[in-house]
Amino acid sequence: MINTNPGRTTASAGPRVTIGMPVYNGEAFIHGALDSLLRQSFSDFELHISDNASTDRTEDICQAHAAVDSRIHYRRQPTNLGASANFREVFLGCKSRYFMWAAADDRRDSRFLELAVQVLDQREDVGLVFSAGETLDLTTNHTVEWDCGYSTSPKKWLRYLYRLINGCPSLVYGLHRTSVLDKIPFDEFDYFDIYLSHWYELNSRIVTLPLKLFTAGTVGTRVPYSLTGSRIDDRRYLEMERRLLRIHFSLPISLLLYSITRHLIRSNTKQLLSA
Repeated sequence: MINTNPGRTTASAGPRVTIGMPVYNGEAFIHGALDSLLRQSFSDFELHISDNASTDRTEDICQAHAAVDSRIHYRRQPTNLGASANFREVFLGCKSRYFMWAAADDRRDSRFLELAVQVLDQREDVGLVFSAGETLDLTTNHTVEWDCGYSTSPKKWLRYLYRLINGCPSLVYGLHRTSVLDKIPFDEFDYFDIYLSHWYELNSRIVTLPLKLFTAGTVGTRVPYSLTGSRIDDRRYLEMERRLLRIHFSLPISLLLYSITRHLIRSNTKQLLSA
């Protein structure tokens, strides 16, 4: 497991929000992603871009934006770190109260940060805020709307079941409370985004705003890929999930919940491998 930022304190005189954008060869759509962030009504943020040794015009585009907006900090990696490592890279050193990952092909309504910050400011029990949204094919403009929803139940097992049934991988792109995100055991394995959402349900709270404020950009059908090899592998995810459940529940309940998540994820993996 990887400690994302050992020894970090969240007390800081800097911006209240840090946005981290990992990118590789994003020239086609990064203009729109950057513009949607820079147009946020909540402006007290800094944007850290980690360019994973792109071979296209990503660097030129980012440098041009950084030249006119001091909130942008651009860094080009000398070699490609891999997707997961670059994802972590933009979180390392974060000292702001709140943190948010942003993809180079996604878009956000100008109210996203303002409304999400309001929730985190008002509710100390909440660690992650997201919203309803849509998936947009950036070449055809075809959209599919979705709503992650969230459970208000005080019972952890009900919140866990809700998230199992209403899985939402895009939750990782919500606004995180840094002090909570710091506690998540980062590791490189397939379905980490699903694990992260389950971790939040059991260790903190998730709130999703009932407004369509997030657009996940894609080109054609978004195809899942493995972070660790040539094929999707669910074994590490299931191991981490089993540990998580055992911490929070008695043995009978943890075994029951684990059997449900194992069945669902194995069915999903089988479907992906046969596609």
